[in-house]
Amino acid sequence: MNRDISLLPAEMPLPRAPKVALKDGTNCIPQHYLSYKHSLSSVQHIASFLDFDPAYLFFVDEDNAGIYLQIGIVGADNYTPHEQQEPKIVYGRKWRIESNQPSSEIIQTAFLAVQKAREHEIRELIKWRYDGVVTTPFSCHHDLPLMAMSKHTHVESQNEALSEGDVSRLLAQLRYDHACFSLENMVKLAGDNVAVALKLKPSSHTQLPELSEETTLTCLCESLTLDHFLYSLVDALINLSNRLVEDKFRFKGFARFSRNNSIVSIASLSATTRYFGNMADVDGFADTLSMANYETDYARVPAMPEGTLGEKIAQQMKAFNITQGIMPRGAKNELYR
Repeated sequence: MNRDISLLPAEMPLPRAPKVALKDGTNCIPQHYLSYKHSLSSVQHIASFLDFDPAYLFFVDEDNAGIYLQIGIVGADNYTPHEQQEPKIVYGRKWRIESNQPSSEIIQTAFLAVQKAREHEIRELIKWRYDGVVTTPFSCHHDLPLMAMSKHTHVESQNEALSEGDVSRLLAQLRYDHACFSLENMVKLAGDNVAVALKLKPSSHTQLPELSEETTLTCLCESLTLDHFLYSLVDALINLSNRLVEDKFRFKGFARFSRNNSIVSIASLSATTRYFGNMADVDGFADTLSMANYETDYARVPAMPEGTLGEKIAQQMKAFNITQGIMPRGAKNELYR
């Protein structure tokens, strides 16, 4: 007899949900045949099987708005001189968890929370000595409403092309988590595109694990101007971080997002569990599944706002002549067709 893969807390099979035989000899009930009723304890249970880095803590809590997941990060303050630094804990934004959210989506939310928490830190660690002052132009802490309303930031990107010497001098003004950049090579591609290969050499103060040894980065620039190059450099650093998260983020020891996973095996699992014939012989289950999907979608529908925002959304919806899906609560369908 094939072994059944057990369900997690808060997972319940829909009435008459069929089991699917997998190629490894086990049986399962796929997530799209389940309903969910997550609580604080069930989400905490899932989080207890998450691992990434000992300095990244997975908190699950709830407030008046419901359950949320939040990343705590233990490390040095990015704005404190190194000689004054002591371990500090900071917290990322709250990621809301719905009670009817599939367990897989909760795990993916945690993955995204780690990625974005790291990106936030990365942007603060990119320091540029500009006009004699150390700046963090890619930090998320700049006053965005002020930037939108001030003419000071309404300046078009510089179009003057950089030479190899310009790039080398610019790199000398940059630091990333106390690591230094140097230019290795530049290759002209099709059109105005340029590939810029850099070396990133850590110092004794560098803490990011992906920078534990000398690292090569390739920046793909749409054109080799100051702004395009700096933006492509940030892209390359974020990509380096994201690859680390892909490899190290695990649920029950499985690195779901690692690029070492076989796409063929994942496609095979998808073909087996998503095959429509799995439920063809179960009388009435197709209707049960359709109704369950509708109820899940309906539970996620927001109310139509009042005032300026509601008027803006109404105009946007009207342009599409919407005939499918569930309208926002309180909206009159005929207004958008």
